[in-house]
Amino acid sequence: MRWLSLGAALLLGWSMPGAGANFEPRIADEPQAPLLAVIGPKEFLAELDDYLAHKAKQFPTRAVALEEILTTPTGCDDAETLKRWLYDQWRQGLRYALLVGDASVLPVRYMVLDRVTPEAFDYAFYPSDLYYGDVARADGSFDDWNAQKDGHHAGYFGEVRGEKNKSDPINFDNISYVPELAVGRWPAATPAEARRIAAKTVAYEQGLDAKPGRDRAAFFAVDGWVDSRGLLDRASERLGAAWSIEKRYYGGQTPPPNEAELYRLLNEGLGLVVHAGHGETDRWDKAATLAGLRNKVRNEDRLPLMLSAGCSTAYFAPLGPYESYRDRTGETQKGTNAGQVFTTPPPPPHVYQTQRHHAGLGPWLVCGSPGGAVAYFGCNTGSQPCGLTLVEGFVGGLARQPRLGDAWIEAVQHYWERERLAELKPTASWYPASIFFQGMKFMLYGDPTLLVPGGKR
Repeated sequence: MRWLSLGAALLLGWSMPGAGANFEPRIADEPQAPLLAVIGPKEFLAELDDYLAHKAKQFPTRAVALEEILTTPTGCDDAETLKRWLYDQWRQGLRYALLVGDASVLPVRYMVLDRVTPEAFDYAFYPSDLYYGDVARADGSFDDWNAQKDGHHAGYFGEVRGEKNKSDPINFDNISYVPELAVGRWPAATPAEARRIAAKTVAYEQGLDAKPGRDRAAFFAVDGWVDSRGLLDRASERLGAAWSIEKRYYGGQTPPPNEAELYRLLNEGLGLVVHAGHGETDRWDKAATLAGLRNKVRNEDRLPLMLSAGCSTAYFAPLGPYESYRDRTGETQKGTNAGQVFTTPPPPPHVYQTQRHHAGLGPWLVCGSPGGAVAYFGCNTGSQPCGLTLVEGFVGGLARQPRLGDAWIEAVQHYWERERLAELKPTASWYPASIFFQGMKFMLYGDPTLLVPGGKR
């Protein structure tokens, strides 16, 4: 492969990483680091030849086997070793990272919340791929998300406090939060699923300007949750005149935000779908179910981007210590839902979870079907109304950024600023801590270099 020099990349308009830092990435001698790194197990990468050739036509791209990265451990576990590798590559110019594999084959980092649940010793663990994007502190040094290392805290990363413990800072591990790298994950459980989403991505980009409905965006505001209609109105306005807007709001002013309407619009063709309402692992409440999407939607040639502010629709790994999970030693904890009571801090989750937790709505839409969606942004656990701020920032980013991962970075930056995360302090309420870690539990399933419809290129 012929590598494009970093200087030439800058002349062509690629911006360098380092949001929120006064740090200039080091320019290495040739060959330069790629602008896109695709990381996964060898057997998964073996299925991506067509995708990698397609991406190499756009800018420097390199596939790196996870096994190669882990040959020389540089961290406390595989997740930190992978993150340190990403940090080193970022210092040489890396901008995008695509993680290929679900939590059983590619390391997942869990952040920690002091959630008030006595039987769990007042702790909860949530997957967070923001860990891999937020590689550096403001001074450019590596951010391990683990500033507190006394006792059990050494195994707890990205700790957020303020629900149970009111005297500590909410940002207990002092993470910098806003990502320097645009990171997306294909949550594929098998090489065949990796091959499927790779083919979907190539077909999507090759037909982007011709696919039916590429400039149509549908906004679904479902009742029973907070009133999101005003925010969705503002978000749709941020898309600009290039988009045709379809609104499906409760209250009778538009067609209803129900399953029939969603499936019809998906079959006609949409470029973007935004959902605000209750969610579960297998559904958007009143608007979509996994079974309905499987049986009633045929949109292989007109794939959309899909975003949801609802709970749990991006679920892909067990949520200990409530659910059964594999702990850091490899032992299985049965979890409080099955009656386990922790009388000491629960052991941190292993970076590989061997249980199959792939049936969540978002992972299935991306990896489980030839149709569905080409990318999905949503929450892997409970979502609060402040999650709408993330969605608002993401939609705005889609209007301004050429690629999906850049819109994700803009969404997190927007959330940091709009929700004033740097100023949050514990109160008698549980909510300030929830505001802080909201962006940590939203996942981006999709190629971060994906060209977006309507994005400025």
